[in-house]
Amino acid sequence: MAKINRKAVVEQYSPVNTVWDAYSPFSVGNGEFAFNADMTGLQTFSRFHEPGIPLLTQAQWGWHTTPYKKDQERFDYHLMARTLYSNGKRDVPYVTKPGFQKTEFDWLGQNPHKFHMGRLAFAFPGDQPVPEQTEIESPYQRLNLWEGTIDSRFTYHGKSVEVCTWVHPALDMLSVSIRSSLLQEGLKLILDFPAPSPSRTGAEWTSPDSHKSVITRRDEDRTEILRMIDADRYFVTLLPDADGYVEERGAHHFEITTVADTLELRLVFTQKPAPQEIPSIQESLMACKKHWEHFWTHGGFVNIPNGGAQGTELMRRIILSQYQTAINCSGSLPPQETGLVMNSWYGKFHLEMHYWHAAHFASWGRPELLKKSLWYYQSILPKAIELASSQGYKGARWPKMTDASGVDSPSPIGPLLIWQQPHPLYYAELIYRACPTRDVLECYLEIVLKTAEFMADYVRWDEDRKCYVLGPGMIPSQENHKPNIVMNPPYELEYWAYGLHTANEWLKRLGEPINEEWERIASYMAPAPVKEGLYLAHENCPDTYTELFNRDHPSMVAAMGMLPGKSIDSAIMENTLKKVLTGGWWMDEIWGWDFPMLAMCAARLGLPQTAVECLLYDSSKNVYLNNGHNKQADRADIPCYLPGNGALLLAVGLMCAGWDGCEEETPGFPKDWNVEWEDILPLP
Repeated sequence: MAKINRKAVVEQYSPVNTVWDAYSPFSVGNGEFAFNADMTGLQTFSRFHEPGIPLLTQAQWGWHTTPYKKDQERFDYHLMARTLYSNGKRDVPYVTKPGFQKTEFDWLGQNPHKFHMGRLAFAFPGDQPVPEQTEIESPYQRLNLWEGTIDSRFTYHGKSVEVCTWVHPALDMLSVSIRSSLLQEGLKLILDFPAPSPSRTGAEWTSPDSHKSVITRRDEDRTEILRMIDADRYFVTLLPDADGYVEERGAHHFEITTVADTLELRLVFTQKPAPQEIPSIQESLMACKKHWEHFWTHGGFVNIPNGGAQGTELMRRIILSQYQTAINCSGSLPPQETGLVMNSWYGKFHLEMHYWHAAHFASWGRPELLKKSLWYYQSILPKAIELASSQGYKGARWPKMTDASGVDSPSPIGPLLIWQQPHPLYYAELIYRACPTRDVLECYLEIVLKTAEFMADYVRWDEDRKCYVLGPGMIPSQENHKPNIVMNPPYELEYWAYGLHTANEWLKRLGEPINEEWERIASYMAPAPVKEGLYLAHENCPDTYTELFNRDHPSMVAAMGMLPGKSIDSAIMENTLKKVLTGGWWMDEIWGWDFPMLAMCAARLGLPQTAVECLLYDSSKNVYLNNGHNKQADRADIPCYLPGNGALLLAVGLMCAGWDGCEEETPGFPKDWNVEWEDILPLP
């Protein structure tokens, strides 16, 4: 098969904006830092975007903590009251109810939080520096996916303005290049700083006295601004071209002007003063272009030349999802569900979602992008061991909603979830499959062993049934169940068996004896509960497919799709899948990643047409915007949803390359489709 002309395919799907749309800003970034722009290539009309996808500048390290009290910066999570939940053997404490500590409960949930690090915008000549959008005439904007740049052009009162916007691939540095005669007539750049906020916009603009912006260095070619917000500090260094000039014009308000008809500006965001040597604007642009060309020419790729309208739309989603996950989900920390676009859940990330964000990197031949965030589990391993120990368990228990510290957030649901527990095992396995070396085995061995140790201690032996069970005192991935009655959800059962078996495989590869207890548990997990030929949400939920429970994630399907489903009956699972898709489930109340998850199940069941239909299912939660973001109906808190993008790629990879033992070519696509793919690995 001839090599795919990747550049031609990518350029075909580079999106264009010609009309104002509050939900379709374009973004540039590198996984650690991102800038989100409106039609001007900057953040000029940020108010217009606030009801849709707001325009933020965010960095992985950009966290702020609001002081707990005037004389107390923080509140210790360990001082929170616990609620006891029986696991069938004993009572286990969880921080799930605020009780008399509502202030502390809320504070811990909201802190630390991501924030908007600075707004770069145009100020236009005249009495109205920010005009009406209607005054921006003939707007045209293209996100150049192959080069990683945003190219914007428009006219203002008959004068043309051209803007190119990009981010350096290895630095938290935004660059803009502007060409317009208006620069000589009063068009200027404005850099404003808000106070941080845990809100979706990450910004609070009405309290200028609560933070400080101080020029600490001014040279001929640079201006350095120190940002001071409570106990947090960061620096923004402005480097205009030779004709550019930076002037402070008020609290947190800086103007960049020029006497020329071009203006080039670099903005460097750092935790410490920026180094003296910073790449030039041209060096930065060339580095950006080289980075993105390498990204697109290395790793997995798919092309569907004859899939009709379905194939074209699916390709659009595939290409844009690769770009969006690269800039939002490939950093040194697991991403929040809205990536570096905006705040969701205060900017904190959800470790159960990390799977959907980033697992595809390894299967699509880019394991290095998954490795970048997998180190995080090593860094918080002591915290995870401490969390398990505080609940009376061995090993490491990974938190649900957290931040760089690894401290779990209080929640009625989060602390009781368990489906994130085997995830690090799965990630390590994917990386090993992509890079099967002893170094990889040794690098992640402690994570694998400590994860398995907790999983083995968490289960309970049921003497009557002669099997190991999960529950009660837990919430499954379908979150609308009462923890005290949940028993044996199918997906979690299957994941437990898979995880413990995989941990022993690691020991075998290292020439070490297997853990017999783990193997016994994996072999004797309870069977997935069934009623009338359908898998149930859990064994105490006979009404799974009624209006009481047929919403949120149909997670029983994940037991064969996300996972190999070795203990799953394929006929029962096929009935279950069809039940979900044909009226057994409220499809506008599931989530963006559920559709690819259903597709993965369909593919493993040998239902390729159904797999495609799942990926393109007509639902308000399965909409992909012009910029490639997965919109979640009309929810203001998640107008973009990166787990949907990552899940799509994971599913498409499975549908192309298959899974262990699968000998069929492109098993997830109809046979009359011509699906070309390269450098994608099978899943377990």
